Amino acid sequence: MSKQEDSLSVNESTGITIPLRNLLAIIFGVAVAVVGYFEIDERIMMLEHELNQAQQYIEANTVWIDEWESDGILPLDVEQNMRLNHIEWRINKVGL
Repeated sequence: MSKQEDSLSVNESTGITIPLRNLLAIIFGVAVAVVGYFEIDERIMMLEHELNQAQQYIEANTVWIDEWESDGILPLDVEQNMRLNHIEWRINKVGL
């Protein structure tokens, strides 16, 4: 081997030869990797969105449970019971 063959010189006129089969395999491999990346990214984003929705649902349930009075009567039930009692009182007053 000569000294000239041992040295590697790269310049703008250096040519590279690659078999077409290898070039297509590299392009196919890169395409599969890109599609796989975007599929995984989409799946992660979807799972994060579902987790966010579940957390909002849990927080809404927690607030609802915290607002529930100890004897099981909600504030709206109290108002409704007061109205029903008033209607009963008026009916009894009329004498029906």
